Amino acid sequence: MMRAIAILSALLLTGVVIYCAYLVTGALRQGTTRRSHEQATWKVRHYSHDGATVVAVSLTAPGGDVLDEHVVARLPDEDPNWQERFLHARQEAEERAFHLNS
Repeated sequence: MMRAIAILSALLLTGVVIYCAYLVTGALRQGTTRRSHEQATWKVRHYSHDGATVVAVSLTAPGGDVLDEHVVARLPDEDPNWQERFLHARQEAEERAFHLNS
């Protein structure tokens, strides 16, 4: 009988230790995520997607991960006024990034 109680106690203690480790790991991960959001800055970026250039303002973590994005403009690649529209969209994106970072 004592042997069964000892085995049951050991299993219960092992389960409690594993659960506590799980809680600590989750709390540390959440703290890292919170710090990434606090240190993130809004940056202008542009990229090609489905035959168009996307100009956006992205909330970027120090490691380079994009946490959020606001699309400023989508410019079809064959647009005859592409360069003019691109420069205008970049300027608008830079102004948005400036205001979002302040």
